Amino acid sequence: MSTQHGQGAPSPDEFDRQLRDLYSGSSGVAKFREPSAAERAKRAAKRRREPGRYQRRRPMNWQKSRQARKLRRPVTGAPASGNRATHRSWRRWLGPLGRLRSGPRRALSPADRRQRLRTLARRAGILVGFIALLFLLHMLGFGPQ
Repeated sequence: MSTQHGQGAPSPDEFDRQLRDLYSGSSGVAKFREPSAAERAKRAAKRRREPGRYQRRRPMNWQKSRQARKLRRPVTGAPASGNRATHRSWRRWLGPLGRLRSGPRRALSPADRRQRLRTLARRAGILVGFIALLFLLHMLGFGPQ
């Protein structure tokens, strides 16, 4: 292995001299300067005051996203009693099972009908896929013995 020094690498004497200059503080002006804590605090306060286009948004957690979804829903008339609104939410969650009243319902628009059929087909597909997976696992010997 050669110990010759090329153009880019300083000689050992030159390197030692640079280290001595650095430690003694006579190496000259620094190329980079670290801002003080006060300067960093001023910059942070300035960034908070003026929203820039590079300002990072925090991701929404599930509670805030749920609240935003509720606020985007159109406002309808007030319910007759304050207790009904809570019953409607779980009825909506239950879907067709939550409809307790009988009688005429309004006719579904073609878009609503397509959406309902698509939802039913998706649920049926997931159920068929789950049953097929159980059957396949049973055939491979992973089921109950």
